[in-house]
Amino acid sequence: MTIEELRIEKIAMGGKGIAFHGGRAIFIPQCLVGDVVRAEITHMKKDHAFARALHYHSRGEGHVSVLCDAFDKNPACGGCDWLMASYPKQLEYKDMLTCELFHEHQDKILEFEASPSQTGYRNKVFMPYGREGYGIFAPYSHEIVTHETCLNQPELFDLILKELEKLLNKAGVESYDELSHKGNLRHIGLRANHELSEILLILVTKSAKLPFSKTIAEGITKSFPQIVGVVQNINRERSNVILGQEDKLLFGRDYLQDELQGLRVRLNYQSFWQINGGTMRKILNFMAQEIEQNDRVLDAFCGIGAIGLSLAARAHSVFGIEELPAAIEDARITARENGITNARFEAGLFETLFEKVNSEFMPNTLILDPPRGGVKKEVLNAICESKIEKILYLSCSLPNLKRDMDILLKNGNYQLTKIKGFDMFPNTWHTETLAIFEKRQ
Repeated sequence: MTIEELRIEKIAMGGKGIAFHGGRAIFIPQCLVGDVVRAEITHMKKDHAFARALHYHSRGEGHVSVLCDAFDKNPACGGCDWLMASYPKQLEYKDMLTCELFHEHQDKILEFEASPSQTGYRNKVFMPYGREGYGIFAPYSHEIVTHETCLNQPELFDLILKELEKLLNKAGVESYDELSHKGNLRHIGLRANHELSEILLILVTKSAKLPFSKTIAEGITKSFPQIVGVVQNINRERSNVILGQEDKLLFGRDYLQDELQGLRVRLNYQSFWQINGGTMRKILNFMAQEIEQNDRVLDAFCGIGAIGLSLAARAHSVFGIEELPAAIEDARITARENGITNARFEAGLFETLFEKVNSEFMPNTLILDPPRGGVKKEVLNAICESKIEKILYLSCSLPNLKRDMDILLKNGNYQLTKIKGFDMFPNTWHTETLAIFEKRQ
């Protein structure tokens, strides 16, 4: 079904434009407020529908030319939502989504913070590898959209990927097919430090056997001496999870050395690390203003300890909890190499360790930086009954932050004092949001 003329009235959570027709809200990607489009309905529901724009009769305020062929493909690359919007317009939309979701806390919302870099900001990518080459999945799909360049990642990544593809083809490496569970190479990963002086290459395969793996590693590291390690990760499962439980080191080492807030940091190839270093520095500077000298800081979901260790000099002590043992080892090494003696770490699930650490360490400040799914309800309830005086909750999911915020505020023990959005993901609708809660006296 085609509708000849629809006007985009607003932007929805998820980044799509919303038009209205026949009593239904129509959600259309790659649209600005004020766009007038001809659209094809792709999915019809009872009270809403999804569509794609076939033609733009006119474009709304903030439209810019798109410099990426993959964005205009059908299906489009799923890496970006708003390449067609000027950067000030992207920030306006993100601020609007934040204010709409937290409208009852309007007086607590601070100015939205821009990213220092709008392109080339990603320090990590994992690209699926298919019959046609590497790329990014189309939205809500496992169809790979190939591309020559990506505006969100460093140009050096594009050069490495092109050279690697030549070596893979020469070696006869077979791409993996999800439907048949046949083939071998599933994903190509790249991770870099902020200077691009150290890069890790990760090859995710179904089988432990990778043809001419030594030749591939030698060839790519000869062309790009910035690559300090080549890791083969083995994922044998029929799953959309990227990394498996086994790995082999094909060259060099499996970790990067980076710098953050004056700290020398060690980063395992599997460890969590914010993808936009410039924005993360802004977040840490803001967090530091909330820490006082006598604070005992519990850093939950701490990864390699980046947040806790960067705040350790301002606090009395820091305790970090992280599920991945390799990340905890990195945190301990980073603390030792930087002479930080008031921080300790333990590997395990936060929900399992919270009660024990809370009673023994007795934190008065809690940092929550959970995965996108947020924090489990029972843990939030336990936090509400604790003696923790301040919570700094950093989230990459606005809806899940709102859900968890409602739980923290429900029994009246905490009050929200600040909400601040940071642009961690330019050209997408996603934001990184910091909410600060304080115990009611």
